[in-house]
Amino acid sequence: MRLISSETDSRTQIANALQARRAEGLAGEIPGHWMLDAPGLAPVLELARRLARAPGAPILIEGERGAGVPELARLIHDADPAARRSRFRAMAGQLMSPPDMRGWSPDGTLFIEDIENLRPATQAWVEELLASRTQWEQPVRIIAGSRMSVSELVRHPGLHEELVHALDVGRLVVPPLRTRTNDILGLARRFLRHYAEWQGRPLLRFSQAAERKLLAHTYPANVRELRNVVERAAALATSDDVGEDAIVLFDQFEAKRAVVEPILPTATTRKHESPHVPTLAELERDYLAILIREFSGRRTEISRAMGVSYPTVCRMIAKHQLDVKSIINPTITPIEAAG
Repeated sequence: MRLISSETDSRTQIANALQARRAEGLAGEIPGHWMLDAPGLAPVLELARRLARAPGAPILIEGERGAGVPELARLIHDADPAARRSRFRAMAGQLMSPPDMRGWSPDGTLFIEDIENLRPATQAWVEELLASRTQWEQPVRIIAGSRMSVSELVRHPGLHEELVHALDVGRLVVPPLRTRTNDILGLARRFLRHYAEWQGRPLLRFSQAAERKLLAHTYPANVRELRNVVERAAALATSDDVGEDAIVLFDQFEAKRAVVEPILPTATTRKHESPHVPTLAELERDYLAILIREFSGRRTEISRAMGVSYPTVCRMIAKHQLDVKSIINPTITPIEAAG
């Protein structure tokens, strides 16, 4: 009996320790709905809540990466009295396939991110689900997200125009953070309060110079980038006054250009000849280099973005003789990368 009791106590202690560690990790995360808690998004949120009251109405959300598209989809689900009693599922368009949907219970909300990446067979499955959505006891709602506008989606090769029109019952556009400069400081201060409390430094505050630096940035990755900048600043601050030196910014767009430009084909012209037009192989190489930089060389994510297999990505890198290490970090020389 003592042995059994001892084993039970040990298991209980382990379970409690794991739960405490899990809770500690979650405490450091910014709640998703905070990304939408800004005056500049008030009209979008009001329209989203009104659409949520229409049971099963499909919705298209246009917005850049990090602007809050998945978070807005979740808000619509939570604001729908019928849907919120069921599950909220979020899936990347390029990863969806009909076999994955077998046995799927059509209820609640299905959020499809990057609708333009859906394969033809999956598009047909979604169209069928949309056509039969009112026949179920609880209407299923499909929300599609994309960085493209509706007009661009209609013209997108490989995407059924009928599917786009079927989804375009409700349309929401999430503006990027760079067009909502009045939202930047409010979000940044709220993020800072969160990380300050998490780190046990409740008196952390931005200096005026730090706030000017925050306002001057364009935020290519939108609110997610601002969140990362603030978390980094809270970690780097050496006093309660978070100065501009703690605001470390990484301009992703400039970094990509710095990597890609050296390997782009030069548009040389010979006498009496037309300018050089890049071949398909050259364009493939340049696109692959961009993805290597974007995903820090992670071939699994590169293969998902390109819609090809992992071995195919490895063969393409070898075929174009791309130096992954030097592309990720352009300061590394070929000799250092080889070592």
